[in-house]
Amino acid sequence: MKWAKRIVLILGVAVGLGALWAWWTVQRQLPDVAVPVIHGLANRVQVSFDGRGVPTIRAGSYQDAFRVQGYLAARERLFQMELQRRAADGLLSELLGPAALPMDRTHRVYGFHQTADAALPKLPEDEREALEAFSDGVNAFIQSHPDRWGLEFQLLGIKPRPWTSADCLKGLLIMHEDLSSTWRAELRNEALKVLPENLRRGIQPVVTDWDQLIIPDAETPRLDAELLFQAQPLLKIAKLPGLPKDVLGLGAMAGERDPSTGSNAWVVSGSRTASGKPMLVNDPHLGLASPGIWLPLRIEIGERFVEGVALPFLPGITLGRNQAIAWGFTNLGTDVQDLYRENPKGERIEDIPVKGRPAERFRVPLGAHGPQVRPGYSLKWAALDPANLRSPMTKLIRATDWDSFNVACDGFLGPAQNIVYADAEGHIGYRATGLVPIRKKGDDGSLPVDGNDPSNDWQGFVSQAEMPRVLDPAKGYLVTANQRILGSGFPYPVATRWASPVRAKRIAELIETAGKLDHKGAERIQLDVTSLEHREFMNLATPFLGAAWQSRFQGWNGAADADSRKFLEAELLKKNFRAQLLNRVLRGTGWEADSFNSDTDDSVIREALKVDQDAWTRGGLGDKQEALSEAARQTRMQMEKGPKTWGEYDRLDIQHPIGRAGGLLGWLFNPPRIMQSGANHTIRVAKPDFGQSMRFIVDWGDPDATTLVVPLGVSGHIGSGHRHDQLKNWRQGDPFGQITRIKQDSRGSGLAFPN
Repeated sequence: MKWAKRIVLILGVAVGLGALWAWWTVQRQLPDVAVPVIHGLANRVQVSFDGRGVPTIRAGSYQDAFRVQGYLAARERLFQMELQRRAADGLLSELLGPAALPMDRTHRVYGFHQTADAALPKLPEDEREALEAFSDGVNAFIQSHPDRWGLEFQLLGIKPRPWTSADCLKGLLIMHEDLSSTWRAELRNEALKVLPENLRRGIQPVVTDWDQLIIPDAETPRLDAELLFQAQPLLKIAKLPGLPKDVLGLGAMAGERDPSTGSNAWVVSGSRTASGKPMLVNDPHLGLASPGIWLPLRIEIGERFVEGVALPFLPGITLGRNQAIAWGFTNLGTDVQDLYRENPKGERIEDIPVKGRPAERFRVPLGAHGPQVRPGYSLKWAALDPANLRSPMTKLIRATDWDSFNVACDGFLGPAQNIVYADAEGHIGYRATGLVPIRKKGDDGSLPVDGNDPSNDWQGFVSQAEMPRVLDPAKGYLVTANQRILGSGFPYPVATRWASPVRAKRIAELIETAGKLDHKGAERIQLDVTSLEHREFMNLATPFLGAAWQSRFQGWNGAADADSRKFLEAELLKKNFRAQLLNRVLRGTGWEADSFNSDTDDSVIREALKVDQDAWTRGGLGDKQEALSEAARQTRMQMEKGPKTWGEYDRLDIQHPIGRAGGLLGWLFNPPRIMQSGANHTIRVAKPDFGQSMRFIVDWGDPDATTLVVPLGVSGHIGSGHRHDQLKNWRQGDPFGQITRIKQDSRGSGLAFPN
């Protein structure tokens, strides 16, 4: 017994010591209050932190502020920054092994490393100086905290190399990839050329019955969904050519964005607000990871200031406001990638180090128009021209009115954005930014072209003076949500794929019925989870499905609540009916519904339910009632075997790069998996790893009450109190705008950087 007690005691001591060591290991990686010398500071810089750890930098100049911003970014997010530059360099496999090779190969083919290096000397002087200042701050942290860069560095046994200005641009290139990749869609479109035009447009509609345009069409266009039901049966159409897996499904590889996801940004004039002053609201939807993509921040330079969110790898504020203007972004989706069929003229040799095995060497064929992403297909991409890689946020944060705002936007060459604007003087506006290639007449960029024909080359870009803009619209509001926003009244083709207009339609509907809007009402719109599509779909579908379905969904509002069984049932029925419809359309082609992820095809589903059986027969689609009945049967089976509520089906699943390994690492690094309300096409987009990357509300009637919340928190460090402290308010809201207010009293220790 004595030996048994001794063994238990020894084991207890060992466990205690192990726990103590683990606690000490985590604690020593947390940010401290030691302040190093940051070379180049002209004046002393003071930093204070509010209760959420959001820093306020008080400096004598923006250059000094950017140096300290770089230090603070590295202090909280250095591992995130390290992965971002490694991703662009094609060096993730060196850390993560062969699993990361597909992404590394993609970025080596693009040549992000070479593009960033070549872009630096072409930057305007002020942008280059801002990147240099930011990099000085990052390196001050790296040098002053040996072996205290974050737990992840210790676990992986790596050390960060010095940060460079080119590393900042590499992060920007990753954003270009996320927001402007279309070349895989061109290969799909080329394969679909064997289908009749009306059938192609019906499968992938652009013009829908719910479009919300800011620049109207020159004339009323024909709805694409109507064309599908004029198509002839497909029995004699040849089988479609096959495509690689990364081309078939949107989003199957890094770099192609699912168009069904997006962002919201809208402004209302003082005529529609309780304060009598404009309001600006922004909630960009992006991939959710731990830590999040945005770093909340406030910078004060004397009487001037700017506040909002920054990208951890770039100086300045990306989305936010200053003392005079506020701005918000949604992705415009401009097509700035074209494929050219041509033979290679040279090659580039790439060597990728791989953890646990020999380095991989491969050759990148180079055509006259760019690197070849498929044999015989060269990629021309505006982002790969070093002259187009710009970081103009340092100009935007200094803008003070509509004119200076537009001058700053002229330098924003991509990724192209819809930018909404509101100022303290009472104006609201909209501006489209970025590069729009000028192609030959009849070429909208949707198909590969012959690289040997000079007429297929771009003829430059639309001048910034011609880019669409609107100031103080008569209706008193402007809404952008990645929908088709530029009609044919704009003389140049901009994009051939748009997100569904349903979010924009719902926002406009709520603004119109809100009365005088205040902060609480604005947040209520941001958190709205009503799906107009699901509500309309069930209204149209249930009459065909019998009394039980009609009784269950009579008067249903379409809300994607976490505890809703009805929304899950409606979502499954809609998916199953979509598959029934598109598989009938594609019968005999060798392709299936899963080959497409067209965000606007809900307009086709609505049209399919509205038209009569004769239209189905004309299109060779078989029996409409039978298709719905089969979809209902599949839905009943799925409901019996799978999750019973929407929140279980669509549970939030944010992961840390190391936590993806699962097990103990997953428990340690990943945030909790919580049920969530919202869905793909609700204003509050909510998918397991995709959603509102931040929420921002500015009311110029009380600008100091500006609110900002991110999904997790400021810090990326395990053990930090600011790692997940915003999750509750991100999930549930802050209707009185007290907890998520940016300008709050400082708490705890601050930092003072000597010059």
